[in-house]
Amino acid sequence: MLVRKSLSIACSAAFLIITTFTHQPSYASNSIEQHIHKRFLVSGESVKATSLIERMTEDNVPGLSIAVLKDGKIVWAKGFGIANSKTKQVVDKNTLFQAGSISKPIGALAALKLVEEGKLSLDEDVNKYLKGFQITGPKLTKATPVTLRQLLTHTAGLSVHGFPGYVSNSNVPSTLDVLTGKGNTDKVKVVLTPGTEWRYSGGGYTVMQLLVEQVSGQTFAEYTDVNILKPMGMSNSTYQHALPQRLKTNTSAAFDQQGKMHLSVYNDYPEKPAAGLWTTPTDILKYAAHMQAIMQGKKDGILQKSTVEDMFTKHQNSWGLGPELMDVDGQLAFGHGGKNLGFTNEFIALVNQGDAFVVMANGDNAGGLNSEIITTLSKVYDVGFSKQKIIQATTLTAKQLKSYEGDYLLLTDIGYNGDFISKIRIEDGKVTIKNPGDSNASRLVPESRSDFISTESGNSFVFKIEDGQVTGLTVAGRFELKKL
Repeated sequence: MLVRKSLSIACSAAFLIITTFTHQPSYASNSIEQHIHKRFLVSGESVKATSLIERMTEDNVPGLSIAVLKDGKIVWAKGFGIANSKTKQVVDKNTLFQAGSISKPIGALAALKLVEEGKLSLDEDVNKYLKGFQITGPKLTKATPVTLRQLLTHTAGLSVHGFPGYVSNSNVPSTLDVLTGKGNTDKVKVVLTPGTEWRYSGGGYTVMQLLVEQVSGQTFAEYTDVNILKPMGMSNSTYQHALPQRLKTNTSAAFDQQGKMHLSVYNDYPEKPAAGLWTTPTDILKYAAHMQAIMQGKKDGILQKSTVEDMFTKHQNSWGLGPELMDVDGQLAFGHGGKNLGFTNEFIALVNQGDAFVVMANGDNAGGLNSEIITTLSKVYDVGFSKQKIIQATTLTAKQLKSYEGDYLLLTDIGYNGDFISKIRIEDGKVTIKNPGDSNASRLVPESRSDFISTESGNSFVFKIEDGQVTGLTVAGRFELKKL
């Protein structure tokens, strides 16, 4: 017992070395704060140098926090702007933000730990473990049951894309009530044959929440506080609904697209692993460093290396057991975006090297700015997460430009409630698109008569042209829209 305890202390010390702050060169921080780089530039067009604070003002983002992991060490973490407009509290590096869907990859660790303990299985029917609730649906058969692996990789074919949250300090439904449709979303059910298609589902992660709670005998927040967050050193993080006082004193409020604080201050999310984590950029980096350390064989962590390797194995749509997976200059990377009411976040890290960036913002309109910050960090720290691209634009006639204008109905099922209609307009000779929930339109630049690229997301937009008429488009190679 004494030997095991000594090894545990040694491993903890080793991990603390990995996540220790080191001195940030002043040129790097100055460069980031003074000049935010656009991710996409259009050939022949000039770009004005803009500071971080100027960009925050332009996009109505009251506050944000950034943290950088380089070579296994947190080299920079800093907050900017306002956390609460009523109290005038400012954002610092320890200010807590709602993580949104970044809750998912961290929350998935709870289920994976129970798998290692033999209390859950990745590939058995989850209905075997559930009590008081069974997954049902017209596409569910004995031959195609829902598994935990499918829940974590969004391939279970389940409904309910995401959750709107509840006004803070109001009564919130239980996990079981959420799943049975007694909250503010529909019942979670199978709508696609399990294992056949990728369909993002916060509902699936809420099924996982119930699994963890019933198998462990604890609430999801209780289990993760002790078994996941604390062992990784994430002392400023929790899935608790009622925040501990030591954390509550430094939390950010939520702000709308105009930069005004939401009346509810923020919403509460009882769907914990789907959207309910409160955390900081620095704590997310501790999670990233912990996973990287396990992969590099430097220490024993909360999971075995074989489990983490499985977590970082690409399933459908390049999704792992929790995180999204992507290739960066020939290296495997993992990450996730996060969006709750009034919070917009981005996280990306390399799997086999100690580099990672996190940006957390308290505004509904921060998506474009977060992308630019990741691009700027990539340039300053020489990491290939988001390289600048120069778009060679094709010149189109006024008549051709006019042909794209109109409303486009999304035909691909993404679990959106109601009709998802994108509005494409021509403004000052430029093609723009505005999707539901966007406060500002983003620009689409033509690379040919049919091929466009978004200067904000980098997604491809391929228009379908029949007999000279635009009839629809495909976004990112998989989302089909019909022109109305």
